[in-house]
Amino acid sequence: MLSGLRYLGVLCGAALLASCNGSQTPEPPHIILLVADDLGLDVAPCHSVDVRMPYLQSLCDRALVFDRAYTHPYCTASRASLMTGRHPFRHGADDVRAEARKLPLAEVTLAELIRDDSPHDYRTAGFGKWHLADDDNGSERNPNLQGFDHYAGNPRQHHTYKYFDYDWFENGELIGNIEVYKTSYIVDQVLDYFSSETDKTPRFAMVNFTSPHKPFHAPPKHLHSYGPLPPLTLTGTRSDQPGANEYRANRREPRLDPYYHAMLVALDTEIERLVTTLARAEDRPILFVFLGDNGSAAEVFDAIDTEAVRSKATLYDGGVRVPLMLWSSRPEDLSVRTARSERLIHLADLFPTLADVAGVEAEQIAQAQLALDGVSFAADLRRDAQDPSPARDFVFLERGNDETLPFAYGAADAHGLKVILRDPERATNYSDGRLVEIYDTAADPLEQRNLLTTPCDVPLERVQALMDFIVSKASQNEAHSDWFQAGLYRAQIERLNSVCEDFGN
Repeated sequence: MLSGLRYLGVLCGAALLASCNGSQTPEPPHIILLVADDLGLDVAPCHSVDVRMPYLQSLCDRALVFDRAYTHPYCTASRASLMTGRHPFRHGADDVRAEARKLPLAEVTLAELIRDDSPHDYRTAGFGKWHLADDDNGSERNPNLQGFDHYAGNPRQHHTYKYFDYDWFENGELIGNIEVYKTSYIVDQVLDYFSSETDKTPRFAMVNFTSPHKPFHAPPKHLHSYGPLPPLTLTGTRSDQPGANEYRANRREPRLDPYYHAMLVALDTEIERLVTTLARAEDRPILFVFLGDNGSAAEVFDAIDTEAVRSKATLYDGGVRVPLMLWSSRPEDLSVRTARSERLIHLADLFPTLADVAGVEAEQIAQAQLALDGVSFAADLRRDAQDPSPARDFVFLERGNDETLPFAYGAADAHGLKVILRDPERATNYSDGRLVEIYDTAADPLEQRNLLTTPCDVPLERVQALMDFIVSKASQNEAHSDWFQAGLYRAQIERLNSVCEDFGN
């Protein structure tokens, strides 16, 4: 891993430097995370065939776009991993329900690391959805206790999923009820924050949009191009026979599409306002990072599976593969290259990477966490990269909190092979008796063909390597022993091996 000073030091010749004579420290960038809520590759800029976010789509040719970025299947787990560089079985924040335990204060967040350990005196701010606060970790004050000098938004689940007429908190205090469309209000708050800060120190800002998470709705007309949309009266239900003004929750619902697409355009419009305004106003470069926290919701999942069982909340790529793109506010900036990268990424990798960019030394990053799952890719950002970061061999995927889903753990390798393990107790609705699913996501991106149906096509050595990786992670999970039995999975794989040997393979 490159240290932060080494990362910044290779930027000589870029416009962001006042001098490259070796006697001055390079100017560190502002770092702004733009987090979309429930945005998978099916509708993401740079990935989707149907362009729903034209501004971000226009940046694809001047950004570093990762085609194989993974996360966990729910927002609490993925955001906590992004902020700590650690998987849910370590930090414990794996459940999205309001009453569930969220991120313990003992965890060191990215905001804390950048604020406290960067030599460049970074100031930190957060906006919008946080979803990591609970009664035991400071409640509405939690973001401030976890490293943010300023936080404005919804730290807990209270009013997080309201786009109009919602309560708003600043630094732990309720400031009142806001009627402005939330996506616009978040951008307003970010711009006000940057314009009101008179000192010239660099900033780390995490901008957490609620969009395009449900409830699905019609955004203000000036933010999208879908024409007048009638008031949405559809309400989600888990009933198999919804009424006229209802739809089945967690199932594909085409009636929602125009509202969902309008939400995407509105989000894109407001991101354009934020990015272009700050790029004009700020006198230092800005590293923008755009990402989704997990896959798209089942009701609007744009894939061939009409029941959308491969969307958010699952370990299929539709649930855990997300957009990730980085770009600089200055096109001539050498610090971010323009490329499409097949490098395997987990959102936990942003913890060491952005800390590195902020100037935090590798030793400080390693010391911040007792066990770090994230791998820095800071050396891969540079346009003149000569010493690329070590590549990942695997990414690890955890099952999420929904007990109705059959998953245990999963993993994917650098060449697209993926293993999903079913929890024997949760998988009772599967009649095939299989506990292992194997997909070649490079050849079969929608994961329609489980390779176990043709076992002799399975690359067994790679499957065994993925199993070893999963077991190595699972063995570190103190809570897994009651239900995770590696031998059950290995036995099924061994049976595959014996079947193929019988056929001379």
